[in-house]
Amino acid sequence: MSGYRSSNPQEDPLDIVSILLFITLIIIGFVSISSSTSDISWDHFKLSALATKQLVFLGGAFVIILTIVFSNVVVIDYFAYGFYGIAIFLNILVILMGKEVAGAKSWFGFGGFGIQPSEFAKVATALALAKFLGTYGIRFKGIKNIATSLAIFLLPMIIILKQDDTGSALVFLSFFLVLYREGLPGYILIGAIWLTILAIVRIVGDFQGVSVFYGYGIMLGVASLVILLLRKNRSAIPFIITISIFSALFYTVVGSAYHNVFQAHQKSRIESVLGLKEDAQGIDYHTNQSKIAIGAGKMWGRGFMKGTQTKMGFVPEQHTDFIFDTIAEEWGLAGATIFFILFLSLLIRLSILAERQTTTFGRVLGYSLCCILFFHFSINIGMTVGLMPVIGIPLPYISYGGSSLWAFTMFLFVFLRVDQVRK
Repeated sequence: MSGYRSSNPQEDPLDIVSILLFITLIIIGFVSISSSTSDISWDHFKLSALATKQLVFLGGAFVIILTIVFSNVVVIDYFAYGFYGIAIFLNILVILMGKEVAGAKSWFGFGGFGIQPSEFAKVATALALAKFLGTYGIRFKGIKNIATSLAIFLLPMIIILKQDDTGSALVFLSFFLVLYREGLPGYILIGAIWLTILAIVRIVGDFQGVSVFYGYGIMLGVASLVILLLRKNRSAIPFIITISIFSALFYTVVGSAYHNVFQAHQKSRIESVLGLKEDAQGIDYHTNQSKIAIGAGKMWGRGFMKGTQTKMGFVPEQHTDFIFDTIAEEWGLAGATIFFILFLSLLIRLSILAERQTTTFGRVLGYSLCCILFFHFSINIGMTVGLMPVIGIPLPYISYGGSSLWAFTMFLFVFLRVDQVRK
C-alpha cells in the first residue's frame, strides 16, 4: 500500500484522545437509551429490552474494533473498491428483498434484528473515494476525474433515494465538503446554490398556485439583463444561454418530480420546512414535542430517568432520532452543553488527524469521516429544535440501533488504523 509502512511492533498506538471521546459518547448513548426506554423509576431500575439489545450491539462494535486493530492496514486500501461494490449490491438488493420501516424499504430483517445497508454504504463510499483520489497519477483536476469523484458518491445516493430513505441519501451530499478540501472549483458551489434557489422557488410557486410561466419569465429576464451587461464580452454569451436553458430544464424537472415522484409525506415535510403549512398533530408534532422536552430540562435538568416528556412517550422515537431530547430534559442546558463540547471535540480532533495525513488516501478518508459526522450531528440536533426537517437521521454513537453504531465504529477505527501507520 503506497504511502504506509507495514505493520510492526514499533508502530504508534491508536490516537488515545479519539478513543476516549468515542468511549464517552457511547456511554452517554447507552445511559440515555436505558433511561428513555425504561418505564420504571431509578429506585427499581432494570434494563429494558431495547437497552439489552443495545448492549448486544455494543458487543458487536467491540468485535469490529478488535478486527480492525489487528488487521493489516494494507487490506483496507486493497479491498476499498470491493467494499464499495458489495455496498452498492446490498443497497440494490434491499429494494427488492428488504422490509419497509417507517416508509423506507431500506432494511434486511433477521428475526428481531435489522440491518440497514445504507449506513455501511457511507463507509464504503468514503473508502472508494479515498482509493480513487489516492491512486498514483490521479489529481483532482479535469472533467474526467471530477466527474468520476462525483459519481462515486452520487450513485449510492440515487440508489438510497429509491429506498425512500431521504435522510440517509442526503448525507452523501457531505462529500462535497471533502472534495472542496481537495480543490473542487468554486463555480460548482455557486451552481448548487443557484439550483437550490430554483427548486425552492418552483415548490413555493406551485404551492401558492403561481403559474409556472412566471418562473420562466424571471429566468428569461435575468438572462437578458446579464447578456446586456456583458454584451462587449461576446465569448460569455453562449455560456449564459447554456446556463439559462439548463436552469429552465431543471425548473421543469423539479416541478414534475415534486408532483409525480415525491410521496405525500415527503411533500408534507418539505412544505413544513419551507413554512408553507403547519400541522401540529402531524408532521410538526415531533418537533413541537421535542422542543417542549428540551425546554423542560431548563438549566440543570430533571435528573436521570425523570424526564416525563420522553419517558411518558410524548416525544416519538425518543431513543433513536430524538435521543438528544432525553439528554436535554434529564441533564438540562448544562448537560447538553457538555455533550456538545464532547462531540465537537471529537470532530476537531479528527480534523487535526485528517490534516496531518501524509497520503491523499488518509486525508480524504479522515475528512469524509469528519464531514459525515458533522452532517449527522447538525441535522439531527437541528431536527430536535425545529431548524431542520424531520428526515430520520440518527445521532452517531448516541442513538439506539446496531447499523449506525457498527458503521460509525468501523468508520472511526478504520481511519484511526490508517493514521496509526502513516509515514
